[in-house]
Amino acid sequence: MEENIANGIAASLYNEFGDEYNIYTESIEQGLKRPCFFILHKGTKYDFLPMNRCIAYYEFEVDLIINEKLNQKINSIAQRVFNAIKTVDCSDGYINAFNLQLEVNEGSYKIQAVYCMSGRFSESGYELMEKLDLNEGE
Repeated sequence: MEENIANGIAASLYNEFGDEYNIYTESIEQGLKRPCFFILHKGTKYDFLPMNRCIAYYEFEVDLIINEKLNQKINSIAQRVFNAIKTVDCSDGYINAFNLQLEVNEGSYKIQAVYCMSGRFSESGYELMEKLDLNEGE
């Protein structure tokens, strides 16, 4: 699922920016072409719920590497990224981002997004206990 979301983010960024920005989903050591985006999967968290249900949180970071110094231009680009990645097609349907945040740190720009979805685990390989008999005094 993580790979599907990363591919959906990349497709959304490409649809918004076209060939104007390079998009990387894996680290590269040489040949970085600016301006560009790096899409990083930061982690996945599951909250398990009763009745074999769960909520999965997929945390991603989009690093924006640009040559721009003007705050107005940076804010405009960040807003375009927010709009592009707030809903992405992850091949199983669309998924919405929560907690979109922009972090500026010494010239680097990181946009964080958490994608959330609920699901149900299938029951296989075991039987659930339907009835418990207690024999007192034994």
